[in-house]
Amino acid sequence: MADLGSTADGGRENFTLSGYKDGDFTFSGRLFSEGSFFDSESGALTRLRLFALRDNRLVYSVVSSSGTRKDRRVYILKVENDICHIDNGRQSLTLPVDMLFSAVFGLCGIDPAQTSDLRAVLEESLSAASA
Repeated sequence: MADLGSTADGGRENFTLSGYKDGDFTFSGRLFSEGSFFDSESGALTRLRLFALRDNRLVYSVVSSSGTRKDRRVYILKVENDICHIDNGRQSLTLPVDMLFSAVFGLCGIDPAQTSDLRAVLEESLSAASA
C-alpha cells in the first residue's frame, strides 16, 4: 500500500505502511531520512526510510523488490537511556544500544578502529531524529 500523505502540523504527515505484523501501520510523523540501493547480484532494489514520531519513537521501513516479488517490513524503535526497544508487530526485542551498534558494525564489516567516529555520527542522527 502506498503512503498516504496529508500535511499536518509542524511538517508532520499521516502515513500508512504495509509490513507491520500482518497488515498496515498508520502513524503521524515526519520523514527524517531515506535512501535506496540496487543489488546487481540478486537484482533487488531496496528502499529504506526512517520516520520520526512525536513521542520519540522512530519507524524504520524497508521495501525490497525483485521482479514481481516485493517484501515490506516495518520496525518501530524507541531508545530510552541506553536501551533500545525494537518491535515489528510480531516480535519485540530489547537490548542495550551498545550491543545494537556492535551487531550493526559487525554485520556491515566495519573496522573496530573506525567505530567510535561512526558511533558519534549515528548517536547525533538518532538524537536529531528524536527531537
